[in-house]
Amino acid sequence: MEDVIIIGGGIIGSLIARELSFYEISVLLLDKEEDIPMGSTKANSAIVHAGYDPLPGTLKAKTNVEGNRLYKDLCNELKVPFKRIGAYVLAFNDEELKILLELKERGKINGVSEIQLLKREEILKREPNINREVKYALFFPTSGITNPFLLTIHALENAIENGVQVKLGEEVIGIEKKDMVYKVTTNKSKYYCKYIINCAGIYADKIIHLLDPDYPFAITPRKGEYLVLDKKAQNFVKSTIFHVPTQKGKGVLVTPTVDGNILLGPTAENIANKEDKSTSMEGLSEIKEKVKKLTPNVPFTLVINIFSGIRASSTYKDFFVQEIPEFKNILHFAGIDSPGLTSAPSLAKMAVEWLMEKENIKRKRNIKNFEKIVAFKELTEEEKENLIKEDPRWGHIICRCEYVSEMEVRNAINSPLPARNLEAIKKRTRAGMGRCQGAFCSYHIMKILSDELEIPMNMITLRGGKSFLLNGENKVRWKYAKRS
Repeated sequence: MEDVIIIGGGIIGSLIARELSFYEISVLLLDKEEDIPMGSTKANSAIVHAGYDPLPGTLKAKTNVEGNRLYKDLCNELKVPFKRIGAYVLAFNDEELKILLELKERGKINGVSEIQLLKREEILKREPNINREVKYALFFPTSGITNPFLLTIHALENAIENGVQVKLGEEVIGIEKKDMVYKVTTNKSKYYCKYIINCAGIYADKIIHLLDPDYPFAITPRKGEYLVLDKKAQNFVKSTIFHVPTQKGKGVLVTPTVDGNILLGPTAENIANKEDKSTSMEGLSEIKEKVKKLTPNVPFTLVINIFSGIRASSTYKDFFVQEIPEFKNILHFAGIDSPGLTSAPSLAKMAVEWLMEKENIKRKRNIKNFEKIVAFKELTEEEKENLIKEDPRWGHIICRCEYVSEMEVRNAINSPLPARNLEAIKKRTRAGMGRCQGAFCSYHIMKILSDELEIPMNMITLRGGKSFLLNGENKVRWKYAKRS
């Protein structure tokens, strides 16, 4: 029996797992997907928001500002890039100026520091590609950017190193309580625990309804579509650019990424199907139209990818972080939409505090720090040469766009949270995320996966399940690798 079962391996579930791994308790994390993260954490704007938007007094406001302050140290600990590039919110007329002034006051109440109100001349001096019709802008220096899926993976790998168990491909289909113990049934097995933490993202309402089908809480999935520009456009803007927000959120934006691309989007469309991650001409046209108002000269000829993500909007007006009285010892993190990524470090600490109120848990004496897998392109020439002397596979560049070596791919496959498909390799190494979007490297990665996993190439998948990349018999002669 486990002390704690965490349901869901997105950014919040993984950060909670890491925080709990520092204590003398047993923790099991379950996720229905074959890798993490595969939900909202995987596809979002990757922005660490300053905290001006949430209504004062809400949990969103509190955890946004606290989470923002925690990000620098967290990313340093987990060897994940984080940059405070600042964010502009633009106003093009006096009516929008009123909204800016409201946001400035709201930001002050929430505890956001260093807010600046700028006029056109200063705005264009700093960001020449902003629409010259802009009149005013608020600048928030504490706003930043990060890599959400790498942060999630590293957090969970660190948790595993400190004793957390992880079971992937296990969907929770039942929860029962007997005496003081919960039985959690998945599509593969049964587990027992004293405490449950529900971090199931867009399916968090499903977990609640396993306990009480009539409980008045529902998640409405909200799809957002994005465009990604090639790194040739990386100097187009230096900071994140927003229009004044609407009831549906912060709206379409333009932002750099930590890896040198430019991200445009998202749209905001309420949908019925929680798995609908399709893109549409209508959505992409909407992005182009709205982006042009912010930055008219966007080089759309440099678009290299389009994608969509799902946000967990809910019937509750704030983050739903509660222990439902009828079901003690289960803490729900539900309806965690924007600014969920920013709030995640703060929410993870809330989970630990919740457990400490129930159990006298002690901190471990020996905690393992996260050790980053070598990124070949970040090394000096001397370091590269030394590694190649040790093993020539370091010098075999698999992904030319992102300069990823064969050994990086092999290390990802053999990491504490092993990569088992093409998307998993992509999230860990960026192989396939460059200009050619995997046209060159995918076949080579498949061969390495085949070798390391000792399976034929026609069993390699894009993202797990039945997403096979080859149909029918493998035409390449297959021979299992002989290992000593």
